[in-house]
Amino acid sequence: MSQHHGNHHLRSEAKRRIAARMKFSPDQPDTAEGVAESLPECADEALTSSFSDAVISSAPGIFFVVNQQSRLVRWNAGLSNLTELSDDELREAVLGSLVLEDSRAPIADKFAVAFATGSAQGTLCFKSKSKPAAECVFSASRFQLAGDFYVASFCLDATESMQLESALTREKNISDTIIESASGAFFMIDQKTNLVRWNHYLRMETGLSDEQLLGRSIVSLIYEPDQALAAAKFMAAFAGGFAHMEVRLQTPDRGIRYSLKTARRFMVDGVPYLAGFCIDVTDRKTIQDALGKEKAFSDALIESVPGAFYVVDMECNYYRWNNFLKRMTGLSDGELLQRPSLLSIEEADRPMAAVMMKDAFETGYAQADLSLATVDGGVRLYSMTARRFQVADETYLVGVGIDNTEWLAKMQELEHVAWTDPLTRVVNRGHFLELASLEFARSRRYGNPLTVWVVDIDHFKKVNDTYGHQAGDLVLQSMVSISRQALRDWDILGRIGGEEFAVLLPETEATQGLLVAERLRQAVATSRMPLEKLKAIQLTVSIGIATLCDSDADFNALFHRADTALYEAKRTGRDKVCLAEPLPSTAEAAACGGVIEARVPVEQDE
Repeated sequence: MSQHHGNHHLRSEAKRRIAARMKFSPDQPDTAEGVAESLPECADEALTSSFSDAVISSAPGIFFVVNQQSRLVRWNAGLSNLTELSDDELREAVLGSLVLEDSRAPIADKFAVAFATGSAQGTLCFKSKSKPAAECVFSASRFQLAGDFYVASFCLDATESMQLESALTREKNISDTIIESASGAFFMIDQKTNLVRWNHYLRMETGLSDEQLLGRSIVSLIYEPDQALAAAKFMAAFAGGFAHMEVRLQTPDRGIRYSLKTARRFMVDGVPYLAGFCIDVTDRKTIQDALGKEKAFSDALIESVPGAFYVVDMECNYYRWNNFLKRMTGLSDGELLQRPSLLSIEEADRPMAAVMMKDAFETGYAQADLSLATVDGGVRLYSMTARRFQVADETYLVGVGIDNTEWLAKMQELEHVAWTDPLTRVVNRGHFLELASLEFARSRRYGNPLTVWVVDIDHFKKVNDTYGHQAGDLVLQSMVSISRQALRDWDILGRIGGEEFAVLLPETEATQGLLVAERLRQAVATSRMPLEKLKAIQLTVSIGIATLCDSDADFNALFHRADTALYEAKRTGRDKVCLAEPLPSTAEAAACGGVIEARVPVEQDE
C-alpha cells in the first residue's frame, strides 16, 4: 500500500472516530469531515484523535462545544452528570435551555462575545432535574472547522467556593459593622505593633489616611511621654493575652486627649495579633479631676469645722465624718463606715438623739444637747445639729457637734457666781427668790407643805460699829456655819441683805418648822462667834416663820407674812421665833394680829 493510500486510510479512520467519539448530531455530517481535515497530517492521526478524546474526557469539570446557533455539538460526561440529561436529550438541547432562566440572556451575550472576539469568560448556573442549581465559572474559546465557527468551553462547578466566598463576605460585613459601630477607635496590630486593621474612629482620632495608617506602629500614635508605658502594655498583652492602659494621645484638632485602651491576643494561622478598642475618657478624666478638687475643697471645709462633723443615711448610719469625730470616738474609717451613729451617744441620751434625728428627717432641721462617749471612757456634752439634704433619690442628715463641756462648766461657774453671795457662799436674794418661786409652784401643784423663815441677827449694827466691818463679816460667816448644821441638805439658805437671811424648808409643816427654828435660835444664843485676835462675842437672832396656806397667791405673799412675823419678833423683844399663822386652838392669835410667839421646848445637848 502506498504512503498516500495509507494516510488516506488513517484520515478516514479519524473521521470515523471523531464522528463516533464527539457525538455529532446527525444533521451535521460535515463536522467530522471538518475536524478530520484540521488534524495534523501524520501517520498517527488516529492516535491524535484518541488523545484529544482522552483529554476532553479527563478534563476537570464540564466541557462542551456549541455552534453559532448555540446547539451542543460536543460534551463530556461532566455535563451529562450535572444536568442529569442523556446524550439524546443533550443532542436536542441548546445552551440556553440548560441554564436558569435569569441567566440565559447574560450567557447568550457572553458566547456572542466569544464568537465575535475569540474568547469570553464568566459564570453560569446549570439546571438539574433533581439537584440544586450549580453555579459554574467558565472560559470559552472560538475555533474554526471546515469554514464554520464553534466555541469550546470548560466549566468548573464553583457553587461551594462561591458559598464560602459569600460566607466570607457576610462575616467580613458583620465584623466591619461591629468595628465601625464601636463607640471608639478599633485597632488590630501584629507583633511589631504595626497596624493591620482599624476603623474610621482611629482615622478621625489621628487625622491620618488609610495609606498612612497601614503598617504604622500604634505606639507612634501615642503621646511621647506615654509611649514606653504603651509599648510595655502591648508586650504584656502578647505574653499574657490581655492588657489595658490609660494613655494620652496628641490629636490634630483637639489637643491632648486621654484614651482608655484594651488589647486582647488572638491567633490567625498560628500567628498572634492584638485587637482592641480605644475609649476617649477625657471628659471623664476632667470630671474626675474636678471631683477631686471639689472633694479636697469639701474635705478642707469639713476639717475646718470646730467640732465633730457627720453625715448619716436614713438608717442613721455614718456616711461621712471628719478627723475630729475619729479622734473623739477612737474609731478608724473602716469602723465608722455604716456604724450606727447612736452608738456614739451616751446610752442615757440615745432616745433624745433618736428623736432629734427623726425630727430632722421630718421637718428638715433639729438640734439637741447630747452627751457623747469619748475614746478614754469619758463623757462630753455636745450641742448637736442635724439638717436634712437630698442627693438624687437618697436622703441624708448633715450635722455638727460642738463640745460645750468647758463652756457649760464656765457658765455654771458664772451662774454660781451670779447666784451666790460672795461673802457667805450661800445663794443671794435674787436666786433665793427664783428657787423659792419654783418650789412654791411645785408645792401648790402636788399639795405639799412649805415653810419659810426670815432670820435677822439682833443688834448687828453694834458689831460693825464696835469691832469694824471685818468683824461683822466673820459674824455673818459664823451665822451661816451654825445655820447649815441645823438645816437639812435640801433646805435652801439665802442671804437676803445685810444681816438678814431666809430659809426655805420644802415639805415641812409649821410644827416641824417651828421646832427647827427654835433649835437654830438656841444654837446661836449659846455660841460664841470668833473675831480677830482670839476675841469672840455672843449674839442672838430673831426668826419670823410662815407656812403655805390657801390665801397665799404667790411666794411673795408667803414671804411677806414671814417677814411680818420677823418684825413682830423684833418688836416684842428679839431673840425669839414668831409664827405668822394662827394656831387653831390658840386664842392669842387674834390678839397679836395673826402672829404668835412660839417657844418650843428643845432638848439640850449634854
